[in-house]
Amino acid sequence: MTYVVMASVILAIIVAASWPVLRRVGFSAVWWTLVVLIALTLVFDNMIVGFGIVGYDDALISGIRVPFAPIEDFSYAIAAAFMVPAVWIVLGSRKQ
Repeated sequence: MTYVVMASVILAIIVAASWPVLRRVGFSAVWWTLVVLIALTLVFDNMIVGFGIVGYDDALISGIRVPFAPIEDFSYAIAAAFMVPAVWIVLGSRKQ
């Protein structure tokens, strides 16, 4: 299984699971979280891949890199941008 397939499946599941919660409250939390996580991913993933701390099998990635990190790495940031606000909202509403 390639990283693209794995990341796509996991991302689809997370977005589908968080969509009902986020649709009720709006997506502003998603967009702000997404901006921050993409920026952090862009900086730190490129550092750890560029310095050789983490490596990827070229046969398992799409080949698209930004500039050192594979584009698949950004799927984790996107998934977190949907999941974190949804979990925050669900857990916050249980305290009331």
